[in-house]
Amino acid sequence: MLCYLSWLSLNTGDACLLPSKTQSVVELHFLCVAIITACCHPLVCLSTRVVVFGIKMVIRVYITSSTGSRAVKKHQQAVVGFLEANRISFQEVDVTMLEEQRLWMYRNIPRDKQPEKGNPLLPQIFNEDRYCGDYEDFFQSKEDNTVFAFLGLSSQPSVKVREVGF
Repeated sequence: MLCYLSWLSLNTGDACLLPSKTQSVVELHFLCVAIITACCHPLVCLSTRVVVFGIKMVIRVYITSSTGSRAVKKHQQAVVGFLEANRISFQEVDVTMLEEQRLWMYRNIPRDKQPEKGNPLLPQIFNEDRYCGDYEDFFQSKEDNTVFAFLGLSSQPSVKVREVGF
């Protein structure tokens, strides 16, 4: 597994990209701790990107692990379950745990998809920086048998990665 870590120096404002071969998310966590410990100035981990077999993970499903809405839970399970069952690569991003990811998601949902009041409902789906849609859009593409086009994919990737906060 090849992981890319994005770092931002709190002192200088410089960002860097660190490629690292690791065997697991646990190794990735220990690598993050080692980098933070070894540096002489504060760092913030901006994101992790995992590359498996040279294919960069691009589909991101924004979910929440903390919701009282049964509908949101069912919609999230439906999207994640479909992607897993069809071996479509994706990152599951829990906006409950990752504030900067939640804000990024809200800023990058097109205005015509924003509700008049409140925040957009989860799950929200992106291919890198390109907005794909919400659950309703995903469901419609599934019904029309156009999920790969909806996701902006030309072929079927084969693994799933959870983005975790450290």
